[in-house]
Amino acid sequence: MEWPQRHTYSTLSWLTGISKPNLSAYRHASKPMSSVVARRIEIAGRTDPDGPIVAQHLLCFPQLALAIKRYMSADPVHCTRLVRQTVQQLRLLTDEPDVTAYHIKPPTTGDARWNALVAGVAAHTWSLSGHAVSLDWTRDVRPLERWWEPGALPPRWRDWNLVHTPPSLRERRVIFPAEWMEAA
Repeated sequence: MEWPQRHTYSTLSWLTGISKPNLSAYRHASKPMSSVVARRIEIAGRTDPDGPIVAQHLLCFPQLALAIKRYMSADPVHCTRLVRQTVQQLRLLTDEPDVTAYHIKPPTTGDARWNALVAGVAAHTWSLSGHAVSLDWTRDVRPLERWWEPGALPPRWRDWNLVHTPPSLRERRVIFPAEWMEAA
């Protein structure tokens, strides 16, 4: 793999969710690089390092996963707000390489439920951006064993929420209505 020369470790880290020390180790071959990691770096390398994702610190999917990992135990409602922010900020992008980089496979959140939510939302926004082919990495996330709905809404809303959940989330057994991804 040819290393993206126009990017710094900081910009690649923001776009991929890979730490700067790990990026350095991959670049200098002191740590083996998997094909998945190489693909993440390759996609990030196609973007403008001064483009909107980095310059405006947009909450792309790798950054969303890292933020969820940080806050999911303490404040799951904040995590749902971060999902909405990620979806809203995607609308600021017009260039194909930026939209593709925004959807780079994120690191794990450490929780299967949140991983399923991130994958479902990414698949949903990817399909809305006019791509005919689905994101490879979202197909690798298995459905949850039981239905899950982040937040603490009364059970009487569950059926309504389920009906209004996009298919990409329902197939992962995550209840997250499309309205929750829209600005209030």
